[in-house]
Amino acid sequence: MGYLGWLYIDEQHRGKGLAGRLIDEGLTFLREIGCTDAAGCVEGDNPASFRQLEQRGFTIRSLSFQIKRYRLGVAKVWSHASRFFDMGYFFWQTSLKEEQPKSYPTNLSAFVRTMLGNTLAFLLLVLGWNIPALLALPWTQREAGIEPALLLLIPTLALSARTLSMLLVARAYKLPVVFRGWDTAYVAAYLAPLVLGLPFPAPGNLYIKGSAWSPASHAKPLFAMGFASVCSLGLLTLLMPSPYVVILLLLDTFFFMYPFCGFNASRIWRGNRKLALLAVLITLVCCTLLLVY
Repeated sequence: MGYLGWLYIDEQHRGKGLAGRLIDEGLTFLREIGCTDAAGCVEGDNPASFRQLEQRGFTIRSLSFQIKRYRLGVAKVWSHASRFFDMGYFFWQTSLKEEQPKSYPTNLSAFVRTMLGNTLAFLLLVLGWNIPALLALPWTQREAGIEPALLLLIPTLALSARTLSMLLVARAYKLPVVFRGWDTAYVAAYLAPLVLGLPFPAPGNLYIKGSAWSPASHAKPLFAMGFASVCSLGLLTLLMPSPYVVILLLLDTFFFMYPFCGFNASRIWRGNRKLALLAVLITLVCCTLLLVY
């Protein structure tokens, strides 16, 4: 297993084919030393980087593929790739010696898997299967009379509202998009309920199809999609107050830095910093209303 990572080209030397040549030399080296696989990790809104891998036969691989392929060694792969909690980074892999398996699940298949993964993580809170609940800490006590089955619908409703609002914006811009679930984000999605007694959504996201685009050229629609997610989650927060919805709203508004840059906050703050303050205002108003009422 060979890993291609930390490949950066100085701005003054971009556009000269240096990245492609470095990758080609790296793949040649990996073949010579007997590697059967090569991989790299790229953020979903970085087509300039994943285009280089795509052109050389790399494909995004799902979490299930990684576990089947590397088994217990997947932890070692992630360690070398410096990824355990990154949100919105995708594992690109190619086989150097055998036929390529099927590609990464997208759209409805990926969305259903994402809903199931988030619902299972949320189940740890609903049933009280976590350390804070065993210690009877106050924030783990849910209101009496609410059926657990109804509570389990919260992740599905939140993810559906978020994704549908973004999809409508993409359609308005006539922008072809694809839904992709995340992989290593589930480490945080399951650890947070178990250890902290709080939900940590791993919502996946809608990404622009293909690699013939750039964050700069598509900053406006990406911002609009991110802003739509804040508006939809803000409204849902008022209609259905839940820690899951509130935390997802906060993540999509404020958490734009690594390793959280897969959330919509990165699109919002990268797209228009002045209008990003409006997203902040919406989030703060919604959270304030929850505290007051």
